[in-house]
Amino acid sequence: MPSAVPQNPLEASGAPDAADRSEERDGANGADGSAAEPGAAASQDTPRADRADIERSSAAEDVTDDALDASGRPAAPQLAAPLPSHRRGESAPAAPWSRSGDPRARTAPTWAQLPPPSSRGRGAAPWSRGSEPRGQTPRTPSLVEGPYAGSGSVDGPRLPPGLSRPPAGPHLSPRMTAVFGGIFGLATLTSLIALLIQGVPVRDERALVAASPTSSAGGTEEGAKPSAAPELKAKKRSPLPGPWRVSELAKDPSVLMASDVMDRRSFITALADKGVPKAQVYRIMKAFDGLRKFDKCGRKDRFTVAMDRSTRRVRAFEYEVSSSEIYQAREDAAGLLSGTTLDMKIAEEEVVAAFYVGKDLASAYQSGGLEAGVLDVIDDALSGRMSTESFEEGSTVRLIAMEETALGMFSRYKKIVALEYRPADPAEKPLRIYDFKGQEARGYFDERGRQPHAGGWRSPVPGAPVTSKFNPNRMHPVLKKRMPHNGTDLGAPMGTPVYSAYRGVVEWVGPAGPSGNLVTIAHANGISTGYAHLSRYAPGIKTGMKVGTHQLVGYVGSTGRSTGPHLHFSAKKDGKYFDAETLQLDGERVMPGIDRAAFAAAKEALDRRLDAIPLPEPPPEPVKPEAVAEPTAAPPAAAGSDTAVPAAPEVGPSGPTEPEAQPPQGAGDDEGELIEGADLKNPSETM
Repeated sequence: MPSAVPQNPLEASGAPDAADRSEERDGANGADGSAAEPGAAASQDTPRADRADIERSSAAEDVTDDALDASGRPAAPQLAAPLPSHRRGESAPAAPWSRSGDPRARTAPTWAQLPPPSSRGRGAAPWSRGSEPRGQTPRTPSLVEGPYAGSGSVDGPRLPPGLSRPPAGPHLSPRMTAVFGGIFGLATLTSLIALLIQGVPVRDERALVAASPTSSAGGTEEGAKPSAAPELKAKKRSPLPGPWRVSELAKDPSVLMASDVMDRRSFITALADKGVPKAQVYRIMKAFDGLRKFDKCGRKDRFTVAMDRSTRRVRAFEYEVSSSEIYQAREDAAGLLSGTTLDMKIAEEEVVAAFYVGKDLASAYQSGGLEAGVLDVIDDALSGRMSTESFEEGSTVRLIAMEETALGMFSRYKKIVALEYRPADPAEKPLRIYDFKGQEARGYFDERGRQPHAGGWRSPVPGAPVTSKFNPNRMHPVLKKRMPHNGTDLGAPMGTPVYSAYRGVVEWVGPAGPSGNLVTIAHANGISTGYAHLSRYAPGIKTGMKVGTHQLVGYVGSTGRSTGPHLHFSAKKDGKYFDAETLQLDGERVMPGIDRAAFAAAKEALDRRLDAIPLPEPPPEPVKPEAVAEPTAAPPAAAGSDTAVPAAPEVGPSGPTEPEAQPPQGAGDDEGELIEGADLKNPSETM
């Protein structure tokens, strides 16, 4: 069979030999040799004549029945006209394709000049590994001039040895192109919407509340405009003519006037301090017999007495409990004192107001048009929940109150009808309180219809569970000896806010041995509370400052002798510890069922009225006074002068020495093993 194979026509036509085709194959398939045969690299070192023989024998073996014509002879391949080229002589040795070779001296053949091998042959031609050129359209000669001119195929010009054509890029179908185009369009639309949202002004709640729908009946342009929030100012009042007052006797030069407040003194002592004889005090008390007793006097009650300057005989006397409650005794023609209650033309009226809580609470409510004494009724309404001392700067208050006037002028606030306290943090829920009087319920209730216990004590960590109770005979879990647990432990995570249980005055802020960071507060009736193991204190808290109910004092920690984060809450009465849970912390009374429907209706009506009150604006910043030059130091005293020079205080290494404050006696908790924290002083093992 091999003898019947005719000579390769490429040899007769001067086509490149097998070695040249091997190098062309390397340039077409790339430097990675993905389509190269294992022996391709070694064939470059084989002589040209040997390689030609090998290629001819390999091509002869690939001839099969498919390549025979009807007479049984091999079919001659259709050859395209070869391109003119400048070839080297046949006898000249062919240099391998390398960087040192001169590729311009020869022209590469096109694929159309090479015989198509059989797809069923065992040895495919090295230049068409795995390809099927017979099924392809004959390629036209390339029009590109140069040593690397291609065959005009879709693959483009051939590349020089050592260089490879980059892989084909990704191809997207029309459907995928439409999908990606839609996604890009949505992203663009979303970006435009985000830019438009940023350009919209922030919702101003105060403006929304203040802008009531005021439209005139005639549909005028002025009625369509929202009305501005009215400025809250002091209420204008007109005084009414009143009864005769003792102060009018001050015009008489023969009358001696004396006035003072009671201030925890007895009635007899207070008048005696002003030079009123005891016999005249008896005359005053007899004049009010059956009308007023003076055995219990208020601290702020004021008295005014008019006496004869020469004899000290009382000619008139007034006792003022408030501007609406005044008792008066006056001599008649017979010289007798007769007591009566003055008609001050008392009237009641509702007041609707709001104020922004600033640094100065007094100026805050005055800017809202409220009078002195409003904080007292607010504290009564909030009793058991919080107090005005715990109002945060930046919070707001809206209220409806009942005021009392005397002779047309303000006398006092009688009660709060409804109140809203909105914290500075918008994430916190506002607190609303309502005054309600039903068949069984009476007093101030919150939105749930709950009323605090009469004591008004709050839990320092609301909602925290009790992990260890008050136990005077407790066995210490670490020291393994009997040591009392003089407090109540409340379990809470590190950093949980700790609030004061009731209003009072701060006694101690600082480290206290086993108690760690401690805060103690003195309350009324000889009661004091302690807050131990704090991780840190509330900003600004210090000894001597007043705190209100539910005011922030610190944060839960584990300083001192503590096994973990918790609050050790203690309470003392006249210096002796007692169970703090007996204070009925956060105790509440539920609205009786018989009054729930009436309370719901009253609450709904009051809510509408509170919502209609415009939220206040912050007060203007106060103008800072100009700096005043410091006075110059006084010149030193001359020699021999009797002027005493005060001695300078003793100065230590870090400044003037002061007596170090000591923590309260008996302060401490012994729940843990170690004393932690560098700020603790003088640790001790006993409480």
